[in-house]
Amino acid sequence: MVRFKKRYFVVEFERAHHINQCKEYFDIEPLNSKDIDIANAVKDKVQELHGDFGRASISVGFKVIYANTTTRLVIIRTRHGPHRLVASALPFVTKIRNEGVVGQLLYTGATIKHCQLFMVRRQTRKLEMAKKWLTKKKMDQKEISDNIMDIRQIDPC
Repeated sequence: MVRFKKRYFVVEFERAHHINQCKEYFDIEPLNSKDIDIANAVKDKVQELHGDFGRASISVGFKVIYANTTTRLVIIRTRHGPHRLVASALPFVTKIRNEGVVGQLLYTGATIKHCQLFMVRRQTRKLEMAKKWLTKKKMDQKEISDNIMDIRQIDPC
């Protein structure tokens, strides 16, 4: 039996209007999208950039494994080989369900476990930055820390 190698991408989708403003505040409003919306946006962008060949080559092993609307972090699984097409299309995803977004590819990994470890490390760094910002603004730290560290267990199915 032949094993298919897979690649996992950790992507953050920030709102376009938040990027355009100076990042003086933390955007804690969740995205209004689901896994299927993100998958369709990425597939459509791959088809736009690489044509029918690109869409057909990624469609076999493509899946959005994890999408957290609060932290706006997404894990995308794709097969090794066509993962280059997906990686080249991710920065060009500008709309998810009629909301302007900017996609940032944060990490490319071979296992879900390493992707989750990367996400936890990244979110703890963001939490430290948010706490510094909150002490200046005198806001509720508990609510913000719960939103930032909202990473649920990933099911590797």
